[in-house]
Amino acid sequence: MLPSGAVKSRSRFAIALTLAVALGAWLIWTSIGGSLETYTSPSGLVKTTDGTTYRLNGKVAPGSPADAAERAQTAEGLRFTVRDKDRPSVTVPVVYRGSVPDAFKDGREIVVTGHMENGVFQADRGTLITLCPSKFMEEQAAKGKTMPDGAAKEPTGT
Repeated sequence: MLPSGAVKSRSRFAIALTLAVALGAWLIWTSIGGSLETYTSPSGLVKTTDGTTYRLNGKVAPGSPADAAERAQTAEGLRFTVRDKDRPSVTVPVVYRGSVPDAFKDGREIVVTGHMENGVFQADRGTLITLCPSKFMEEQAAKGKTMPDGAAKEPTGT
């Protein structure tokens, strides 16, 4: 039989270990939980409910504001349309408030975080990111070859 001091020591150790494991699990859960937004395309937003946070990925549709002067004219923020990369006919209107990357333009792939509200994607301030094509893709486009998303560019003559 163990002395009562050894039993107390073991039970204290077991309690401390249980608390440490629980604290570690809670810290991991809370740190991961903030970054678990659903990543989706415009076609994925068709049947969404208002309020859920998403990371919208798509291409800026033609006709969206292209320069700073046009962006500044909209008091409610930058309004533009994002089209689905796989289904270009599916689009979603976006309202974004915050700084706009210099690379923002028609046809550029973007990622923005926000939520749907009355059929409009309300983007969170400071979450607009433009994705630049790789050097390989730019070289292929310069040669007039078809890009993976189906777009083709005319040769630049260089």
